[in-house]
This record gives sequence, structure tokens and C-alpha cells, in this order.
Amino acid sequence: MKKRTSEHFEILRHSGYLLLARLFARLASLPFLLYASATLGASLFGVFAFTLATIDMLSALGDFGLSRYGARTLVREAENRSRTAGIILALQLVASVILTAVALVILVALRPEPVRRDVLLLGLAAAFVSSFIFTTDTIFTAFKRFGASAFFAVAGRLVYLAAGFAALRLGYSVVAVTAAFLLGMVVESVLRMAFATLRLTSFSFRSSRAQMVAFARGTVPFAVGAIATMVYFRADTLIMEALRGDTDVGIYNAAYSFFSFFVWAPIVLSRTLLPGLTRRFAEEPEAAERINWFWYRLVGIAGVPVAFVVTMTAGPLFRLLMPTAYGNSVIALQILIWSIPPLVMVTVGFNALVVTDRERRATVTTVVTALVIVVMDFILIHFFGVKGAAAAMVIATTAWLVQVHWLLRRFILAAGHGLKGAFLLPVGGGLLMAGAALLASPLGLWLSLAAGLVIYIGVAAGSMLIGRESRPEEAVD
Repeated sequence: MKKRTSEHFEILRHSGYLLLARLFARLASLPFLLYASATLGASLFGVFAFTLATIDMLSALGDFGLSRYGARTLVREAENRSRTAGIILALQLVASVILTAVALVILVALRPEPVRRDVLLLGLAAAFVSSFIFTTDTIFTAFKRFGASAFFAVAGRLVYLAAGFAALRLGYSVVAVTAAFLLGMVVESVLRMAFATLRLTSFSFRSSRAQMVAFARGTVPFAVGAIATMVYFRADTLIMEALRGDTDVGIYNAAYSFFSFFVWAPIVLSRTLLPGLTRRFAEEPEAAERINWFWYRLVGIAGVPVAFVVTMTAGPLFRLLMPTAYGNSVIALQILIWSIPPLVMVTVGFNALVVTDRERRATVTTVVTALVIVVMDFILIHFFGVKGAAAAMVIATTAWLVQVHWLLRRFILAAGHGLKGAFLLPVGGGLLMAGAALLASPLGLWLSLAAGLVIYIGVAAGSMLIGRESRPEEAVD
């Protein structure tokens, strides 16, 4: 018992570092992005948002799954860590150089206007620098240096935000803001490389071509999942740029900045639960199943009121913080935020599949979801603009949840863990919450909001208590 408590404490401690770093990044970046959108205007902010999305996509392609596969290899082959670290760095650099060169050729061929050209050139440099960040993050994970990883990420973000705020205050435009982003990444990568080299491991480049090829092949399943996930998150911005232009990209990404603040929660939850669930599944498969089911239901229940609160407060919040030109951002956020309830359930369900060695099947769901969102983006953005992009995200996330739930029911969850148990309370409670808020709407926004939340919390608490009493075998210890 004492050993298990110590293991859980270690997991929570490591997750706490990641949680605090992501929380800081979101809390600090949100006001900066809002200030940048208001200062630059929708069109130039659209250029900046498009560049950030491009950096994310190129970074995901350049990582090629090396972060996850490399961390696992470093742990399993402790005696060859310097050689493995060298392979990881070499492959990251090669992939980044190739992608940067291809993107540069495309950029030259397209001949964009000077401002867009300069911003994208800085973005390509940032995508290249990300290879050092990915490499060191892999090493930090293998050596359990989560605190160091979080510290350097925060340091880089502080440099970026300080330089970005200064540039905007001094009257500089989007090129200077993008340069500030690049500066933050450079500082973070230099600090990470210095720490990794001096404190953790050396980089040996004495590997054979066969070893490099074998290592690259091993990353393929991880790469497919990582790239598909990035397509899911960022395809809307790239497609909107092609179909609608900078202004709509800026308006949409003002809403997306709020939405992305909530996305870190399922990501951190995934990292928090995975180590403990992996160990529990190896020791007690039935107990692991009950815990998976408990968290799967709980995050679905918790996601609905979050989406409800954001939907209710989006209008007043944007009127308070944003210029009137961003009026369409309100409806986009009100639609986007309903991706959160299914997304948190997908995260926990995906974890359960990985824990039980079904990561390939889980990856297939991610690829299908990426295809769904690309198709829906092209259709809905064409007809409905920013509202269509937001709707495409909700549709694709729901499709992802359907796939994951089907796999859970087929391979993991016992009889009785079906649609009714997972979705009756969030959907039914959500409808009652909306009804209560509507009835209380003449009393004002905050009272109607409180009325809806009280009803939902009461229904959720009552349902959970009744379920625990009627099915004591599913109680989580």
C-alpha cells in the first residue's frame, strides 16, 4: 500500500509540473493574443494566426513521432542513451531541414506580399528551431526531468510575451510579433540543449545507416497519430486562409484563442492518468476497467457545464475585451466550445486503448477524425465561414468520440457500460440545465447561469449517488 501511494505521488508530482506550465502558458498567452488581435486588427492578426498554425503543422511533421518513440527507447536501452540521443537529434534535424526547404521553395514560388513573406520566413525558422525543443523534451521525459522541461517552456514563453507586448506597445506590427515568438523559441531551445548536454546525456553520432533507418521506421505509428492530431486542431485555420482570407482567419482565431485555453485540460489529464492506469492494468485488469469507466463518465459530466458557462458568457466577454469587428467571434466560440465535452471523453477513452496495447486502433480513429474535419472544413467554411469552421470541429470531435466509444465497448468495457451509462446524464442534465437557464433568463445573465448550474450539479450528484448505491461493484477504490 505504501509503495502504491509513493508511485501515485510521483505521478501527480510530475503531472503537476506539466499542469502548472500549461496553465501558465494559457493564462499568460490569452490576454496577449487578445491584445494582439485588438491592436493588429483582424486581417494582420489573421496573418499571425495562420503563421502559428503553419508552425504547428510543420513541427508535427518534423517531429515524426520521434518524441514518444524516442522516450520509450531511451528508457528501455539505458546503456545506449548517448547513441539514441544522437539518432533522435539527427533525425529531427534532417526532417526539419527537408520540411523547411520544401516550405521555402513553395513560399518563393507563391511570391506573397512582403509582410506575409517576412512573417512566414520567421515562421519557417521557428519550425526549424522546434526540432531542438522536441529532442530535449524527449530526453527530459526519459530522465523524468519534468520540472526542468516545464521551467524552460515557461522561460521561453515569458521571453516571447515580453518581447511581443513591447513590440505592440512601441507600434510595431505583425512581423515584430512573429520575431518575438521566434526569439522565445530560440531562448528555450538554447537553455534546453545546454541542460540536456551538461546534465543528462551526450549526443553520439556514431550510428550506422541501418540503425537510423530502423529507428525512423519505428516512429511511423507514432508519427501518424501525432500528424493526424495536429490536422484535427489546425486544419481549420489553414483551410480558412485558402477559402476566406486573413480577416476571417483573424476573427476565427480570436474565438479559437479562448477555446484553446480549455484544450490543455484533457491533454494534461491524459498524461496524468496514463502511467497509473498502465500499471494498474498490468496488476489488476478488472480494477483498471472500473477506473477507466469512472473517469470516462466523470469528464463527460464535467465538460457539459464548462461549455454551458462559456456559451452564456461569450457575448459579454467579447463586448468587454474586443473591438466590434470581432462580433462573429462570439458565435464561433459558442459553437466551438461544445467540442470540449466529447474531446475530454475521447482523451480518457484513447488512454484506455493505449493502456491495453490497442494504440494502432486508437491511431486509426485519429486519422479518420482528421479526414472528417478536413472534408467538413472545406464544405462548411465555404458556405458559413467562421461559424462553419466551428461546426466542423464539433462534428469531427463527435465522430471521434463515436469511434472511441465503439472500440471501448468492443474490447475493454464490461456489459452495462454502454450508451445509457455514458451519455444519458450529460445530455439529459444538459437539457435540464438549459431549460432552467431559459426560465430564469428574465432575472438576468448571472442568475440564469446560476440556476442552470445548480440544476445540473443537483442532477449529476443525485445520479452518481444512485448509481453507486445500485452498483457497488463499480465503486472506485
